[in-house]
Amino acid sequence: MSEESQFIGFVSPELFLERFMEPASGPIAVAPADVSQLEAARTVREASEALIRTVEKNKICPGLRLFVTKAKKRNLESPAPRGDSRHACRKAEATNSLQGTKAALCPPLVARRQPRATRRRSTKPKRDFAEYHDFATAELGFEVLLSVDEDPFCDSAPLEHSSDMHPSDAPHTHLVNGAASPHVDEALPQLRSQPAPANHSTIARSTQKAAATRSRLLAHAQATFARQHRCFLFQLVIVQDQVRFVRWDRAGAVVSSRFSAIHHPYLFEFLCQFDQMSDAQRGWDTTVTRATRREAMLFEDALRTFLAAETGTRSIPHGDQTLDSSGTYPTWKVRVVHEDTGEAADLLARRPFAGHQAMFGRATRAYLTFNLNDHRLVFMKDSWRVIDSRLQPEFQIYQELSAHAVPFIPYPMYGGDVHHLDGVLQETFIHLIANEWNEQDPFCPRMDGYIHHRLVQDIAYPLDSARDERELVQVIHDALIVLDRAHSELGLIHRDLSSLNVMLTRDGECLLSDWDHAGKLTQKAHGVGTFQFMSVRLLESKSDAVNEHVDDLESLFWVLLFVAIIRFAVRLDGIDLDMFRDPGSSQRHYIGATKCDHLYSAKYRERFRSAAFVKLLEDLASSWAEYYVAIYVRDEKDLPAELAAFGPDRMKILDQAKQPSFWIEKVASGLRAFDAEQAEASAKAQEHPSITDLDTHPQNLQQNTEEPSAVPVFAVVRSNRKRKAPGDDSSDDTGHPSAQSADRPRRSKRLKTMRGSSSR
Repeated sequence: MSEESQFIGFVSPELFLERFMEPASGPIAVAPADVSQLEAARTVREASEALIRTVEKNKICPGLRLFVTKAKKRNLESPAPRGDSRHACRKAEATNSLQGTKAALCPPLVARRQPRATRRRSTKPKRDFAEYHDFATAELGFEVLLSVDEDPFCDSAPLEHSSDMHPSDAPHTHLVNGAASPHVDEALPQLRSQPAPANHSTIARSTQKAAATRSRLLAHAQATFARQHRCFLFQLVIVQDQVRFVRWDRAGAVVSSRFSAIHHPYLFEFLCQFDQMSDAQRGWDTTVTRATRREAMLFEDALRTFLAAETGTRSIPHGDQTLDSSGTYPTWKVRVVHEDTGEAADLLARRPFAGHQAMFGRATRAYLTFNLNDHRLVFMKDSWRVIDSRLQPEFQIYQELSAHAVPFIPYPMYGGDVHHLDGVLQETFIHLIANEWNEQDPFCPRMDGYIHHRLVQDIAYPLDSARDERELVQVIHDALIVLDRAHSELGLIHRDLSSLNVMLTRDGECLLSDWDHAGKLTQKAHGVGTFQFMSVRLLESKSDAVNEHVDDLESLFWVLLFVAIIRFAVRLDGIDLDMFRDPGSSQRHYIGATKCDHLYSAKYRERFRSAAFVKLLEDLASSWAEYYVAIYVRDEKDLPAELAAFGPDRMKILDQAKQPSFWIEKVASGLRAFDAEQAEASAKAQEHPSITDLDTHPQNLQQNTEEPSAVPVFAVVRSNRKRKAPGDDSSDDTGHPSAQSADRPRRSKRLKTMRGSSSR
């Protein structure tokens, strides 16, 4: 669904005020004010200053300070890399640098929280209305336009006479203020004052100027939600003397009808009522407060120490982004609570190092945060989960996995759905309006609703930080064990495996994370997952194909192959990297066919230096090829000649492919081959002392693009150290093993198959 279709309207301004704006003290009467100067303004600056003078002269909102935003380098920003940027294939990343046009972060006119203090009378002829924008105190944004042609929405002419519908004529509605739940069945059908234009799926105006205004509105809302912790946000659009209101949340944006500020008092009623509203009523997340200067310094010191200790390939991608060189991200103190025990902690957070910048949807953001309870760094995942009975809250899934002692999953320290300090659940509201209107007007889109969810865990590292091929394969082996245990003991399937959620501890141990799309076999979902790592069956099937356990098992193969290519391949020719691009839903069948063709013809010799690794990849690809031949070809006589090698017993192949133990044993066999290869390499190294460790270290080999050497090269076996519990005395002040312990020589170890665990 496009972002334009997330705008819904139109709500009459009086009902907008009554439904969304009424403070706890009730409606506030506002004296008439002269706004004729807005119509005569020739520039945005003149119109903004005219509104400021009118507001201050009539003392409309004394608790707010309106100001014109000054231009500053930090008010412009190029788009940051998305959290899934590692999904781009290495070849494309080598030729295409990140491109992005700079976008303004703040609107031309802003209201911030600052009670008016007593000032000395200035000797200047007039006050300078311009100030620098500060996201820590910004409350409200105004988009000031000079021409009606720039209006981003296409309702009819504005309301001109006071004889239009009065609030008293509307049915009673319950306040949406962060402290009371909406009752959509009482008044939603009457909220819509003007229907969407016929034959239009959105209320967006299609002109170029209108599209540019919508882009600015969206950019300002995105920047505010990214830097502030909000449940919703208000904006005002002012076109000469005409005004409309906008309310944003993660589901969509509801837009009011345009009205004339000369003939109607709604603009000043809005400002006066907004001035009296609480933080929750203004859209703030009340579990988050501004950190003190001392706390901000404590956070910075801990981050710098942590980043300085990161060496080699084991590091957090864009981790240095947390310190925010732009200066536009304030430091916040976030109260997190364990949903079951009620235990709480305060975390210091600044800028997310990864996440999705889209305004609408799940808006997942990944933070490095400092826990004030035990003074160490932890990971916080902040997202808005879809309201869907087929999806359990992620924290509950972790609790179930932990209760069944499923290995290799992150430990959930705190988590659950987020509630305001007064106990009210933080959830979206716009989807309720849209879905109610959709029953009467098919042009109004249906929207998903979302609930705010947080999760706090130990810090983990991405899979492509594996130090060698063996460590990579060991992690995939352990991830198969997790899928096996989760499926056999809880009937749970992951449904969204990717290279970003199969992760590593600092010691190189597997952590399978991001269970927010997981579900039980009775909670069926259609085509869930990340396109790049979806199974061929899901990609080639219709959109109503249901995820099965075997799709998770195949996704792990694509994760292994993708990371192997971008991390350890010495040659990329002959490998179709398009199968790892995000095709979008319209091209998914093509990507599925490309993957299927790859399975039938997979050859990795001379592309990886380890013969054991090549054999494992080819063995896995061949087994999946046999699986798809068994699915698509019911009679072996129908096989084309080039696929004759993949035509044995159909039922046996279908059955074994669905058994995690079959794939666990294949990967385990590959690991044993790694160990044998390493033993042979060690013996040859003793016979030829001129071959040094430096010559055969995987980190040096991965950058070598020449033909592979005749001497086999092997991975260094992963450390046999056990995972340290949170707060272990052997960790540094960031809660992670010290750099010295991480870099010490590691002992070789045998394959850890955990047969006892996988058979449970």
